[in-house]
Amino acid sequence: MLYSEFLAGTGAVDNEESYKEYKRVEAIYMESSLMTKEYAYRMARVITVKEHEKQMKKARKAEIEWVMQNIIPAAAFIRGMAVKDGSWSGMNYWHRTSCGNLFELKLNREINGYSVLLYDFFVNGKRIDTSESGYKVLPSAEFLSYRANWHDKSRDDLEALFGYIA
Repeated sequence: MLYSEFLAGTGAVDNEESYKEYKRVEAIYMESSLMTKEYAYRMARVITVKEHEKQMKKARKAEIEWVMQNIIPAAAFIRGMAVKDGSWSGMNYWHRTSCGNLFELKLNREINGYSVLLYDFFVNGKRIDTSESGYKVLPSAEFLSYRANWHDKSRDDLEALFGYIA
């Protein structure tokens, strides 16, 4: 049995856990001369593509809710991750999270020769209302104050600084 056959037969997501389950099921399948592939597929305990997408949809929604409640720390995190990943150009920054959300900080305008930069905040291509934070556009000076030299920190360190990071 090939791994591609296993994925197609079970409907599993192609990830490390599925590969481990494939190895387990394949060993049993190879030892048994009477077992069919279909029976082996039913024996596998995997997360299907449909289940995985449902989990990711829920995670994307929770992540967006967290960002909406924590605009300034989220902007600081996004800017830092964009710099760390190299996903920035000029004065615009973007970061795609592990569950698939795309967060962007796009330069709206500069004040006083780039001493203050004002950003619009976009989530999955849509500009979001940042007025809850007290700002219509986010000043870079505000979210830089959240930075605290965190480019080289781990996710746990960042969560200690900013709270839960989806």
